[in-house]
Amino acid sequence: MPGDVILGGLFEVHFTSVFPELTFTSEPTKITCQGFDPLGFRHAMTMAFAIHEVNKNPNLLPNLTLGYSLYDNCATLVVGFSAAMSLFNGQDEEFMLQENCSGKPPVLGIVGDPFSTFTIAASDVISLFKLPMVSYYATCLCLSDRRRFPSFFRTIPSDAFQVHAMLQILKRFGWTWVGLLFSDDDYGHHVAQSFQSELHHSIRGCLAYLEMLPWGENPVEEKSAIKQTLLSASLVQKTSGPADKMTTVSLRK
Repeated sequence: MPGDVILGGLFEVHFTSVFPELTFTSEPTKITCQGFDPLGFRHAMTMAFAIHEVNKNPNLLPNLTLGYSLYDNCATLVVGFSAAMSLFNGQDEEFMLQENCSGKPPVLGIVGDPFSTFTIAASDVISLFKLPMVSYYATCLCLSDRRRFPSFFRTIPSDAFQVHAMLQILKRFGWTWVGLLFSDDDYGHHVAQSFQSELHHSIRGCLAYLEMLPWGENPVEEKSAIKQTLLSASLVQKTSGPADKMTTVSLRK
């Protein structure tokens, strides 16, 4: 949507990608996004709706119209990073004019990315030019480093609060023997590390098992993998200790 000021948006409208086969004899085709994600689509439409509402109100930004350029990261790092760079430099192939190589005007700010790993990759470059990036779902504690990410902001608390909340729940119910599932990304690794270090000091708890889940899998296959992991853990519990004293914490986003 055109406007006097353009805001960029990065959302997960699809949850997986199919990469083309590389033959090295012809130009590769584009990556295909698959698996519609209703929640990510709703987030994108929320941003579009909010901008339309601002433009409709003459008291908010008189004589100024907001526009937006929304991208789907397809839950794939290379797609998300490429989208962030397209928003940053304004050189979108779809709108580029071959005569003078001028594309869409660069955005003045980016909403997203929802994933911590994608946000870290994009912010490492975007922060060099002080372009604001506001994430609504990236919670990695590492993103609180103002020296590395001076122009990154978020509307959600960092993982430090999440770990504290989980430990308070464990303490409230007297659970001290804990199983931990975490995703293979920056979010999962940082939270798992923080959780393990605080588990013993805060509630004198012990870690029964630690399982890493592949990142970016199909949600159906992901749930199946989690169920299989929990089933395996239950079989181990029956031979090693009382099951009613154990709980599993899943760190997945």
